[in-house]
Amino acid sequence: MNRSGDPRILEGPAPRVLLIGMDGGFAQQALKADAKVELRVSPSLASGWEELPRMRPDAIVVAFKGTGPDDIVEVRRLLSAYRAPLLVISGPVDAHRVTAMIKAGAGGYLLTQDVFRLPDAVRELLRGGVPMSRSVSQLVLDRARRSSAKMAAVREGGPAADELITKRQREILKLLAQGHSYEDIGLALSLSINTVRSHLRTIYERLGASTKVEAVIAAIELRLLDRDTIR
Repeated sequence: MNRSGDPRILEGPAPRVLLIGMDGGFAQQALKADAKVELRVSPSLASGWEELPRMRPDAIVVAFKGTGPDDIVEVRRLLSAYRAPLLVISGPVDAHRVTAMIKAGAGGYLLTQDVFRLPDAVRELLRGGVPMSRSVSQLVLDRARRSSAKMAAVREGGPAADELITKRQREILKLLAQGHSYEDIGLALSLSINTVRSHLRTIYERLGASTKVEAVIAAIELRLLDRDTIR
């Protein structure tokens, strides 16, 4: 398996990035400008599948030319075959597509207009961050706001937002959002990895989340984390 989520990945050899570039070469051009990335490019999802076992990338970037109904299914299938941090690039999107991509396993989402940010976004992704175009993060936060009335976390009669998770759990979530691995969080807070995992299960349950990205978004909406966590 890969070394996803470990910030120490950037201290060793250049990270291996598999780019599935279907956007006319813009993402490839942006990544080739960074000499500190070992890049391999596949022109389609089918050829990307073939490259996975050979390259064993540290991160995957899928650059779509537009958006299509099968994109989400293909990303899910890709991550079921090989687990690695994955970033999606495409043209304009709606909240439904972004949310579906996050649920499929995408760790970040850039619009084509922000492709110049790609090298830095890949580094952020490898540190465990959530790189997003500003307009995409706004879509996600707006959706979280619309859904907040349905969340157990903010139902009338329920606990106040700052009572949902403990101070220690907020520290854990903040470190996770900053890209630290479970091991690093445990070392920083003098906790075992199992204890960190136990706290995170509680955090996810209380915030109505099923992934790290959803937990971070919910925590931002509830003002448990700073909005700048998603950039």
